Amino acid sequence: MSLSLCMIVKDEENTLERCLESVKDIVDEMIIIDTGSKDGTIKIAQQYGAKIFFYKWDNSFANARNYSLSKASKDWILIMDADDELRGEDKNKVMKLINDENNKLNAYFGETLSYSGDSSDYNIYSNLNIRFIRNGKGYQFSGDIHEQIMPGSEDAKKQVFLGIADIKFYHYGYLNKTVNEKNKRKRNMNIIEKILKENPDDSFMLYNMGVEYSAKGEYSEALNYLKKAYKNFNPSLGFGAKLILKMISCNNVLQQFDECLTLIEEGLKYYPNCTDFEFYRANIFYIKNKYCSAIESAKKCISMGEPPILLREISGVATYRPYYLLGIICSNIGDYDESYIYYDEVLKLNPKFSDAIFRISEVMAIKNMRIDEIQEKLESYFDNLDQETNLLLSQVFSLQNKFDIAFYYAKKAESFNEDLLKVYFYKGLYLFYLGNYKEALENLYKINDGENNYNNAIYCSILCELFIKNYEQADSLLNISKNFNEPEETMVYETFISIIKEDKYIQLADNKENSKKFIKPIFNLLEVLLRANCFNQFKKAVQLLNLIDEDSIFMLLGKLYYKHGYFSFAYKEFIRSIKIHEIIDNDALRMMQTILLSKQE
Repeated sequence: MSLSLCMIVKDEENTLERCLESVKDIVDEMIIIDTGSKDGTIKIAQQYGAKIFFYKWDNSFANARNYSLSKASKDWILIMDADDELRGEDKNKVMKLINDENNKLNAYFGETLSYSGDSSDYNIYSNLNIRFIRNGKGYQFSGDIHEQIMPGSEDAKKQVFLGIADIKFYHYGYLNKTVNEKNKRKRNMNIIEKILKENPDDSFMLYNMGVEYSAKGEYSEALNYLKKAYKNFNPSLGFGAKLILKMISCNNVLQQFDECLTLIEEGLKYYPNCTDFEFYRANIFYIKNKYCSAIESAKKCISMGEPPILLREISGVATYRPYYLLGIICSNIGDYDESYIYYDEVLKLNPKFSDAIFRISEVMAIKNMRIDEIQEKLESYFDNLDQETNLLLSQVFSLQNKFDIAFYYAKKAESFNEDLLKVYFYKGLYLFYLGNYKEALENLYKINDGENNYNNAIYCSILCELFIKNYEQADSLLNISKNFNEPEETMVYETFISIIKEDKYIQLADNKENSKKFIKPIFNLLEVLLRANCFNQFKKAVQLLNLIDEDSIFMLLGKLYYKHGYFSFAYKEFIRSIKIHEIIDNDALRMMQTILLSKQE
């Protein structure tokens, strides 16, 4: 059997090649429907021999999708978007599906694994999307957005006309960078709003609008729409479980935990095999410091196993995610041996889960494992140490203030000759911490305006130039920082420069309200200097705290000292905070207790 790829595209030059590359050797023709690209999309499609047609966008995904189907000439049709990618190991499954003579169904879902957030390592959401349609059977899409497939006349009276293929697609369209660049939220919400004006009780569109508001961070407004969608709830609806889960998610962010627990009970009543509900419960128990209940609930997630494909939402709720939660809880109660076991299990299941890499490295340091042991263990989780992995390991050791090891991995990352600007930044940063200021500057000055880490590179360069007494260049860099729209940060650095150069002190803020804006940038600078062992400069930078009006500064300074192992200094600052301002919180009291106990030992 032959296979047509059908796509609708617009300005997809950054993603189209990855998509086409993933299917080029299994499709017999590529049908590309362009709705108004102004970038290099068409050129890329032509390089793959695609048949390109133009369609005037009319705010209807279904119309454009149906136009693409009308151009397909092969036995089967594969539906993809430009920001999709067929999982490599599933190519044979595709061929088996379309060539199976015993195949009685004319349309199939595939599982879409959508990445969200800032990277493709952390949040992965599962959805079912129509991917395969037998051509000539009258199938059409319906709905201007989140379009649904409608069977042809041959299948319309059948009770079952859709199948689920064990074929997975990666989707990159919901990564923050892509969403922001394409302004997808505004586009989607405009289409949904139009539909709701015509049919205000459309529960599916109410749910979709709630999802859009949630993605924008407007959780209360999201709940307004989700609650309307939930009014006449029907558990047989395909999006039923996801509707309840999205309501739980919004309530969770708003810290309405009792509402979350009520919805979890309702969700498990309707969908007892949906592990996601139990995983939410485990996290809520953890947030409420009910550790025993959280442990019990997390272990229940593992025993429940992955939910059925129709109910899947977040990946890993029965595997690495509950193990990770168990690791955090054990760390919090001081059981580092057990915590190590759980984090180790997380990374065996998902070595890309970088949070666990940082956590297990902290535990290994607490357990006083040798640096070479820690390196060997961390490296063992990866099949190969590519550039991304080497940079990750460099950041792990940087957080432990092992800047020589961090620099070693940054150098290894450089050998791949990819994304070198990112490598130069980290090399420059670690060289600064190692006190090699001139060599640090050689790397930091390679970062151009508009690049990631440019602002941080400038601030670090200011310190390098300042410490080698190149004051004119430090002032020049400070002028550049004034364009960052970070006035408090710039003022802190300007004042610090004046203290270093001339022992001049300029009041940063004369009241408590304005002072609050300077707390974070001052303590950011203090932490950089402390980590870099720049003790003389640190003593001068501490004077910045006298230039604001804030009662909690002694306690905050104590916490900074404690974080970096300067316990005697930390204790003195906590005592000062109590005596002068009568301010102390539970975390500081716990730190004081730990310091006193360590002295007794």
